[in-house]
Formats: sequence, structure tokens, C-alpha cells
Amino acid sequence: MDRLSLEKLLHEQIPLAKAMGVKVIKLDDTSVELTSPLQPNHNHIGTAFGGSLSTLMILAGYCRLFVMMNGIGHVLLKNTSMRFIKPVNEELRAVAAKPEETLSENFLKIYAKKKRARFVLTSEIILADGTVACQMTGEFVGT
Repeated sequence: MDRLSLEKLLHEQIPLAKAMGVKVIKLDDTSVELTSPLQPNHNHIGTAFGGSLSTLMILAGYCRLFVMMNGIGHVLLKNTSMRFIKPVNEELRAVAAKPEETLSENFLKIYAKKKRARFVLTSEIILADGTVACQMTGEFVGT
């Protein structure tokens, strides 16, 4: 799956992604990166709304697992924890890095055998200067 196909899928299957203006800017073996403009995602003081930050990080994790599964099956979020470290007053950028190879292999083995497996992923909102503004750790389920 390429980044434009994934972006189209997000916009069609998850309407909030389209409303937020989510774009897939990177999709490769190292990471998935999503962006969203600040304008439709700001709060009453002009910084990024926490719900938008959460959603973008969850979507990045979702995409990372969906790509690991080669676009087959479904990805669901079981639970999550968020840390909001710094306010965001620029374009939102969420990054979900590739997990350790052994963890990915174990997930894929269990998924192939049972058609259901859990996986913990971390994604972050990264500011233009490279600072981590927010972090999400989520347990996702591939079905």
C-alpha cells in the first residue's frame, strides 16, 4: 500500500480524518507520518485541540499496524494512554516508528495462527524543531 492509497482509505473509512485534513506524508519501513493543519484542529486559545492531537496519534498507530498487516483485516484500539507535554501551535505531525522486528514477527505469527493479535504501539506529535509535544501508547488489536 502506498501513502496516497492509505490516505484515501482513511478519508473514506474514518470521516474524522477527512474533516481534520489528515495527510499521509511518509509511509515506509521506518515510520508512518501523518500531518493535519492547525486551522481546523485548534481550540479556544489557538493551540491544537487535545482531541485532534489524540486522534492524529491514534491514527498514526492504526496506520502502522494496518501496514504491518499488509492491509488485510481490521485494526481496533483496545486502550490508550496520552501525555501532553507541550502546546502545539503549528501544523500537527504524528509519527509512529517501526516497532522492534521481533515484536512485529511475534504479532504476525500469532495473527496468522489465530486471526487475532494484540500489539502495543507508541506514536508522538513532533514539532518542527524536533521536540516531542505529545506521546500516545496504545494497545491495538488486529482482527
